[in-house]
Amino acid sequence: MLRAVVDTNIIVSGTISSSGSPYEVLEAWRLRKFTLITSPLITKEVERVFNYPKIKEAYRLDTKTIKAILARLNKYSVLTQGKLKVTEIKEDPPDNMFLACAKEGAADFIVTGDDHLLDLRSFQGIPIVTPRHFLEILKERMG
Repeated sequence: MLRAVVDTNIIVSGTISSSGSPYEVLEAWRLRKFTLITSPLITKEVERVFNYPKIKEAYRLDTKTIKAILARLNKYSVLTQGKLKVTEIKEDPPDNMFLACAKEGAADFIVTGDDHLLDLRSFQGIPIVTPRHFLEILKERMG
């Protein structure tokens, strides 16, 4: 089964919206079409974004709902130790957590909409792709 690191914005967008490619990526994960790889830093970042007042209010997310989302994320993904440090992206250093997670978790893909990551095209042999491209890859592999 393919292993992928999915960036925070895709996880959040795919959770709060029931349409679009971020939602479809998360739906593919829920249907076990790929293994999601995360790290402690990514989980913390997802929690931080879900707790933005603007997002909490707009999507009526209470603390209990956010904890349930994070519990599902942790339960059904492979969590790396988060010990590897990467300094590849100078313009936006926090993006390096996705590269580190992918390397540490032996991911096959990094799925993102972030230009800093997409501009790299790949990291140490791991392709960096958009959600739409990843969905096409899954479709090809599934037949």
